[in-house]
Amino acid sequence: MKKIMIYGTYVVLMCAIMSLFCSCAETKLKTAAEAANKECPVSLGITGEMTSVAYEDGAMVFTFTLNEQLNNIDVLAANPESTKASILAGMRNENSKKLFDLIIESDAGLRFVYKGKDSGKEARFDLTAAELKEELEKPAPTVKETLALSIAQTNQQMPIDTGTGVIITKLEDEGETVTYMAMVNDKKQLDMIAENIDNVKNSQKTMFKMMGMAEKIFFQMIIDAGKNLSYRYYAEGTDKTVEVVHTNAELAEIFK
Repeated sequence: MKKIMIYGTYVVLMCAIMSLFCSCAETKLKTAAEAANKECPVSLGITGEMTSVAYEDGAMVFTFTLNEQLNNIDVLAANPESTKASILAGMRNENSKKLFDLIIESDAGLRFVYKGKDSGKEARFDLTAAELKEELEKPAPTVKETLALSIAQTNQQMPIDTGTGVIITKLEDEGETVTYMAMVNDKKQLDMIAENIDNVKNSQKTMFKMMGMAEKIFFQMIIDAGKNLSYRYYAEGTDKTVEVVHTNAELAEIFK
């Protein structure tokens, strides 16, 4: 069950690394990059890891190695504007503003490099000081807006084979609940989940507690938005579905 949890990788990933970087953000960029790089690699849970931070060619460069079972590098490269929007949304917090201000003051740039762990494929995204300044002048997105962007980014990667006999086909915000649509092999597997629903839910709770920083931030977005979390299992050839729901209160208790 450990790989069933899929999340809005890029919004979440940006939030996750800023807590590391902000302790250095008041120093000059080169010194800050060197200090942050000493902490690498930094695990981002099942998404992958931040492998390096550097100041190169007038830009702060963050490099990540991603689990390609969950992240399609080609999809990222084909949607640069969407990825940039996710990066900026994920960085709209007080700690990140310190980095923004320092980059703008230095007239530097910001670069994110995503590398596939197995294929070695690479996608690069550059943000100029002018783009960062423009972003700071806009109202910060609400939690629900950031969550919506995260969900949209995740859906670009679908379907995702978890390697556990479950394929995540879609992530939906259904109002009160954020739902993972999870396709299983057949009705027999679906019936087995239904018969052991309490065990499945407890297994998921255990998985949640073991999550990395990036996954926890995404879950916190769901909690802050006042939503529940659901896994809706289904199989082709039958209308039957099995739903495992974690209420907002249950999630808050797990991640308190």
